[in-house]
Amino acid sequence: MAYLSSLLAKSVYAFVAIGAMIVPQYARAENLTLKLINGDVVSGEYLPEESSNKVKVLLSPYFGRIEIDASLIQPEPTPARWLSSVDLGIDGSNTGDDLSFGYAVSASTRFKGTDHELNASASFDFDKSVDAESVSAIDTNQGAFSIRYDRILASSKWSTYASTDYTYNALNDVGVNTNVFSVGVGYKVLDHKKLSLRVSLGPSLIWFDGGSGCSTGDYVSDGIALEKYCGEIIPSGTIGAGIEWDVNEQFRLSIKDKLTGSFVNGMAAGNDLSGSLKFFPAKNSKFYMSLVARLIYSALQSPDINNTFNFKLGTEF
Repeated sequence: MAYLSSLLAKSVYAFVAIGAMIVPQYARAENLTLKLINGDVVSGEYLPEESSNKVKVLLSPYFGRIEIDASLIQPEPTPARWLSSVDLGIDGSNTGDDLSFGYAVSASTRFKGTDHELNASASFDFDKSVDAESVSAIDTNQGAFSIRYDRILASSKWSTYASTDYTYNALNDVGVNTNVFSVGVGYKVLDHKKLSLRVSLGPSLIWFDGGSGCSTGDYVSDGIALEKYCGEIIPSGTIGAGIEWDVNEQFRLSIKDKLTGSFVNGMAAGNDLSGSLKFFPAKNSKFYMSLVARLIYSALQSPDINNTFNFKLGTEF
């Protein structure tokens, strides 16, 4: 229980620290750039209290207060409802007679409608090495799949959600397969065009199985005899948060964290923190380079820590 409290405090601190860096610039008065149908561009501080559907009012540092008829403003293109991406990373080395080769592939898709939102992603990482005696060893063999559906409520900031997160790690002694199913409510603390922050809370169920420790009974984590719970469905609670930030036209940051407490031996903690930083080398480019990290801790698995880092090339469509 003490570890769960510590894990929760660290997760909250991380998101507060990130928020302290990026939120203030969106909390300030919004600077708006409007493109007019005649080709002119007008910029200034947007004054929402003086604006309406018919007139937009800006405070320009050069021209003062400007009123612009809404009919003269060029409408912004409608954002695509679907946004998908595919990433691929490859690594290898050759030292003397020792060889190693690995790859990482991932894909994601998102659909945003007026009253619902769907997010899905999948990834797989594999790494193999061969020594001078031609003895091969698999160093990494793991994958993940997650899907989440949000139904937007009367207030656009609130939603109900259902999600499932499946992870596979062939090298685990306990918990080769793990699945977390959760339902609950979500709230968008921030819902800016370039920055969004959503928090979620709800009950969940955890199932894990697979690995030698599920049959030998030799694995104990935080006082929990893991064999006893292999193949069982365990009631839990989940708190989550996700940040999507378009830093500028070239950088895009995404961070997700999910903290789970399972009702086993008092409380068994688990935390799944993932993040990606995408770099688009050219304006309006669909191709990018990305740095991806995922840090997993689970008291219901052995080993209880699994961290991965990848550098990938990808494209959006």
